[in-house]
Amino acid sequence: MINIFGIGNSYTEDAHYFLKDLCKSMGVEITCIVPFIGGHTFKRHLNSIATDSDDYILIENGINTGKHVTFMEALNMKQWDIVTFNQGSVQSGRPFTYFPYINQLADLVKEHSPNAKLYIHETWAYEIDSDHPHFSFYERDQKNMYERVIDGYRLATKLLGVERIPAGTLIQYMRENIPEFDRKNGGIPLTRDGYHMHLVYGRYAVALAWYGKLFGGDVRQVPFIPQVEGMETDLALIEKIKEAAAVVLSQDYDDQDI
Repeated sequence: MINIFGIGNSYTEDAHYFLKDLCKSMGVEITCIVPFIGGHTFKRHLNSIATDSDDYILIENGINTGKHVTFMEALNMKQWDIVTFNQGSVQSGRPFTYFPYINQLADLVKEHSPNAKLYIHETWAYEIDSDHPHFSFYERDQKNMYERVIDGYRLATKLLGVERIPAGTLIQYMRENIPEFDRKNGGIPLTRDGYHMHLVYGRYAVALAWYGKLFGGDVRQVPFIPQVEGMETDLALIEKIKEAAAVVLSQDYDDQDI
């Protein structure tokens, strides 16, 4: 069993929703925990830790348990094999908001799970027609937001000396290379509300990025098919998403753009 701890927010919840079942379909047993407060940033995590706040909800394998915990209670549940970090979406394209907070969180993790491998979880830009009130920070321009978000995560990756899960790169690649997700021409939005992932295709794509990066398996061979009650899953689109994930995972993300 591989234990994964996510330091983030609802974007981490999106990433974990299909991850356990997807990994299991490839013979990898995992469990994922996230101490969840919506929109939490690295700085706000540290503030919550300092006040021993129990406002966190425990998310287990992408599912809200409804159980209140403190950050430290969650962190001390296990010795973690993998720990990931992602910034709050509004601040993700503002690298000055990462530091020194992410460094302090990484030091805390190393103290409690010294053998954990650390990763940056690269998140995604808002939909082109998102009504998020802070999309204005990015001139309401998806490409502008994407580039700034990736710059932030690249910097964090280099300064922490860790690797990056290319979830945001994959989502943008799909938007620009799979016609069915070309929102400018009436395609399916990869978000369900302008910023959180589509319950089937978005969450599935992000899980593929995690699986491929963390475990190195060939994402084109993943047999798991995402199913959500009341929603159809287009199997042809699933194959296109797997091919897109394979392309993105094959690139050198520090030197190339999509």
